[in-house]
Amino acid sequence: MKNNNDTQSIFQKNIQRGLEAKIISFNKDKSKITYHCSRDYTTSFKNSEETIRASYFSELVIDYNYPKKKIDIEVIVPRRTPEDRADIVIYEDDDLKKPYLVVECKKDGITDAEFKQAIEQAFGNANSLRAKFASVVAGTTKTAFDIAGFKPSEREKNVISDIPERYGKTPKYRFIKGEADKELETVSREELIKALEKAHDTVWQGGKLAPTTAFDEVSKLLFCKLKDEKDTPRQKPYQFQIGTHESPDEVYKRIDNIYQKAKQEDSEVFKEDIKLEPKIVYNVVEHLQVLAINKIDLDTKGIAFERFMQDFFKGKMGQFFTPRLIVQFCIQMMNVQKDNLILDPACGSGGFLLNAMDKVRKSAEENYDKQEAKDHWHRFAQNNLYGIEINDQIARVCKMNMIIHDDGHTNIISADSLDDFENINKINKGFQKDSFDFVLTNPPFGAVIKRSEKDYLDKYVLGKGKNNQKSEILFIERCIDFVKPKTGEIAIVLPDSIAINSSLQDVRDFILEKTQVLSIVSLPDCAFAHYGANVKSSLFFLKKKEKSEKTKYPILMAKAERIGYKATGKIDEVNDFEKILDYFQKFIKDKEKLQINKKDKNNIYLISSEELENKRIDVKGYAPYFKKIKLTINNHKNPKTVLKDCIEKTEAGDWGIDPKKIKDKSNYELCYVLRSTNFDNNFNLDFSKVATRLIKKETAKKLQLKTNDILIEKSGGSPYQPVGRVVLIKKLPFDKPTIFSNFLQKITVNKSIIEPTYVYAYLQTLYQMGYMEYIQNQTTGIKNLLMEEFYNISIIKPKRETQKQIANKLINSIETAKTKIENAYKNLNSSKEEVKDKIFT
Repeated sequence: MKNNNDTQSIFQKNIQRGLEAKIISFNKDKSKITYHCSRDYTTSFKNSEETIRASYFSELVIDYNYPKKKIDIEVIVPRRTPEDRADIVIYEDDDLKKPYLVVECKKDGITDAEFKQAIEQAFGNANSLRAKFASVVAGTTKTAFDIAGFKPSEREKNVISDIPERYGKTPKYRFIKGEADKELETVSREELIKALEKAHDTVWQGGKLAPTTAFDEVSKLLFCKLKDEKDTPRQKPYQFQIGTHESPDEVYKRIDNIYQKAKQEDSEVFKEDIKLEPKIVYNVVEHLQVLAINKIDLDTKGIAFERFMQDFFKGKMGQFFTPRLIVQFCIQMMNVQKDNLILDPACGSGGFLLNAMDKVRKSAEENYDKQEAKDHWHRFAQNNLYGIEINDQIARVCKMNMIIHDDGHTNIISADSLDDFENINKINKGFQKDSFDFVLTNPPFGAVIKRSEKDYLDKYVLGKGKNNQKSEILFIERCIDFVKPKTGEIAIVLPDSIAINSSLQDVRDFILEKTQVLSIVSLPDCAFAHYGANVKSSLFFLKKKEKSEKTKYPILMAKAERIGYKATGKIDEVNDFEKILDYFQKFIKDKEKLQINKKDKNNIYLISSEELENKRIDVKGYAPYFKKIKLTINNHKNPKTVLKDCIEKTEAGDWGIDPKKIKDKSNYELCYVLRSTNFDNNFNLDFSKVATRLIKKETAKKLQLKTNDILIEKSGGSPYQPVGRVVLIKKLPFDKPTIFSNFLQKITVNKSIIEPTYVYAYLQTLYQMGYMEYIQNQTTGIKNLLMEEFYNISIIKPKRETQKQIANKLINSIETAKTKIENAYKNLNSSKEEVKDKIFT
């Protein structure tokens, strides 16, 4: 077979060879293909099966040396149903009377059951035509059979390694190392992913095995495949293949021998035996045997395995994946070099470590000759990359991923990164405190470490005296522990709650005490949506201080709005990371001379570390536009007050109970309950669809809305229901008490201090200016107003008469607009009726 040395599809490559040899041709728009065989046969080229047939036809003529004049396409099969035709038939004679080989072609990626059905179809056609051989081709999976020498029902003993070349002898093995025409195939990224998916589906057996177990078993066989590619001597047949007339038991025994030997050499990768039946192993070998995995370009291979693992983890294991572009950005920001010690204490499948390795590899390949470069980055992979993963199965996946990328799995351990250092060091002494140059990680969010379950909580400054603490908070402290004082740097993904929530000020104080904040990059809402998570996050780039001394320094803040992919996972041509990286590199080189372009200043800016003390540390909290609004308020000539000082009382809402779901209603009152869906974006209330719910009587009394109450939308998850909207209660057209749901907050303004209608107009104006966008947080897709910041909004307080004038101006304008809109719709609907009447009467 011809070995393809690039990442182009082997099918497209074979078709190109067929075109050059003039044994196939296309019409102008490539919608039809013509096979120049024993006759010119033209057919549609719009289905994927035709791609496989065209590719294999080209192989048969060019590689197997069969005369095109002895080949026919779509051959009618006697004694079969009229529509049954053989895809390709090779004949022994010029008159096409003696069928020699019958081929059944199927699209790539079919299931094992469909492949088995294709085998039966091939056998039926071959037996009816009395052919000697049959071959079934489904993408990169090919199986050939000796039909003539066995009973019609035989399907295993008559499997042959490959069809003979030009009517010759059947080869014992199809793939021999170092022989150009018998080497393994270097396939494209998509073909590699499909082969891996087929292997996994074969092992998974439609749910017979747990997804994690199936992945483990595929990893074992993949390990054997890689081991065989490396260890097989030149001019010898590969072991990871199916030989002529070999049974599943024989193939299994040979694969297991590879595995057992490898297990002895490196017991840390896999500790358990292969747990699959011989037939399953046989089928996996069938899918993978053709691939030259070790020869596939590392970048191509890396993306393919990432895609395969990502889809599997997200779809079947529910595991979280850090997007490749975010990982690469962190690596570039940290400027990882060959001598650095790198750690990811929550390494998962190894994304950060692999991309660090890739950076060093590419640098080596640019600066050294081929062998020197390989030795250079292999040493780095073996000695400088460290990873900890708490899940033993995922840790093995990480090791497997490293091996696929040409190694680096030596210092990957399965352990709890938050455990005592002495317990981690018992597994591997390389995980020392204050020893790493870089920690790059995306720690697990939301997991709670309980004192009752873990005895190490008190050993953390951020855990001491607490009954429980969130895992991401302890990870911050542990990452700081791991890096070198003064020079060690950290790139960590953190939820925005840590940067913003008032209850987590102690965490922010700890970060500022122990580290110098180099940069914070805010990620868009969509950053992790396609990868199974929707927590609004930011990237923190920190340098560990030598001591806890106070210093004043600049910080680069950046808001990344577009990051190279969309919420769906599709590619976005725009990537703000490139621009941010450029600014950051200039910033690190000379912090005093950094110049930011005017067009970028709203999203990229410098602040002083002093601004962060005892405050939030998120990017948007220091945005120039937000600071400008606050400065305008502070510098205003009129007196100022604070919202909370104007409030007589404030209440959180209640959604109540569905009247159908409760029998005893004696303690409840039936109320109308306003929701955010009753707000429109012109700050009116829409009363056409108001929910009716049962509310406890004492709650209903407390929450009942009155004239001049203000409702604020404090939580929401839809662009059409943005957080921070406000409405003024003017008149409620209801016969029952009207309250509001738990996503809303009621404010009753103290009339003796300020006009309630003015407060409404003021808050609405701030909303329209975008102010509310800066005082909100997001958790699991829900945006929440930061109520403490909301209540601390400074309010410009003109004279009472001016307050009334301002409020009336806005309220009257809204009412006028509302009336005009209603009249416009009435006129539109009337016109529609007139047009309808003129057309149909």
